[in-house]
Amino acid sequence: MQLWSKLCNGEDRLDHPINCVDWSQAQAYCQWVGGRLPTEAEWEYAARGNDGRKYPWGNDPPSAERLNACGAECVAMAKRELGLDWGPLYPEADGWESTAPVGSFPRGASPFGVLDMAGNVGEWTTDWYGQYAKDDVTDPVGPRTGSARTDRGGGWYSRREHSIRTSLRYWAGPVIRSSNVGFRCARGRNSP
Repeated sequence: MQLWSKLCNGEDRLDHPINCVDWSQAQAYCQWVGGRLPTEAEWEYAARGNDGRKYPWGNDPPSAERLNACGAECVAMAKRELGLDWGPLYPEADGWESTAPVGSFPRGASPFGVLDMAGNVGEWTTDWYGQYAKDDVTDPVGPRTGSARTDRGGGWYSRREHSIRTSLRYWAGPVIRSSNVGFRCARGRNSP
């Protein structure tokens, strides 16, 4: 954790997404502001819309103009700071070694105009991780219990195209704090 802690956003990056927070911290903050974490189904709908797109912006491949993931500067930072040999998601530089200020990639907007649904930080959802039902379901509900929570969207160190697809599901223990995972709050149904 020592190496990664310098990649946690703090007072020097107030316009960047929050990261390095566990699921309970994310949930508590959303409740404090009168909201909640989105369900996994809500998150995917906001990112994907109803036309089955691969990425929030459509089906064109990821690029440094659409999202903050691991480009040339991320690869250089990983080598320099962490001693890791990472391959890039795209060869160009997106301008940020780790997270970028929120909303920096308007060309990556979802069909509803929601920004940063791919890259920057993955986002905790309210659902426990579990298998989807075999039949099509509208607005599915996750399992009632589990050992891992779902996060969606990939993050700044995503290095493979599939890792930022709108349909990809990640999971992590709810106590995990990662420089690649944060959250956004939802309002409406089920909000306190």
